Amino acid sequence: MRQIVFAFVCFISFSSSFTYAIDRIDISVGSLSRPSYHVDTISSYRAGLSWDTDLLKDYINSQSSIRLESSIGLNQTSLGDIYDLTAAPTFHYQFKKIDQKVFFEFSAGVAYISDTDWAAYHNMGSNLQFADRVGFGYAFEKTEVSLNFFHFSNGGTNTHNPGCDMLLLRTSFKI
Repeated sequence: MRQIVFAFVCFISFSSSFTYAIDRIDISVGSLSRPSYHVDTISSYRAGLSWDTDLLKDYINSQSSIRLESSIGLNQTSLGDIYDLTAAPTFHYQFKKIDQKVFFEFSAGVAYISDTDWAAYHNMGSNLQFADRVGFGYAFEKTEVSLNFFHFSNGGTNTHNPGCDMLLLRTSFKI
């Protein structure tokens, strides 16, 4: 896992055009709610990068956008620390009729988890998972704060598929 993180950081550091394209830095902190027999109240941490795209610009109004996100996470379980890497497109919708600052996000992508055993009798079945996230938040001038529900599942591709859930407080800083 350390080699993957090191390679990711080196790639970003040495690729100036890639680094220039980054629009946001995302930080999340929260609680692992399933499996529920974890160690601490705050047991899930995420850091990520996201890029704004113009994919919906010509098709839908300016209230909607697609972001591309990648992140690395640390989940503290009763059996030890589990790391994950995720990549996903995210649908971002601003509620301009209610308040120009309130937004909704939905994300569905892929993830790699470092270990499949999250707790006694809670085996995720495989290291390759699907990662889903739903969030509601408020946008300030250069910062967004949101409450998110995050879910890992192998989508039934393995006989073991209990899934894992997290409730996260997420902050996104526009660069």
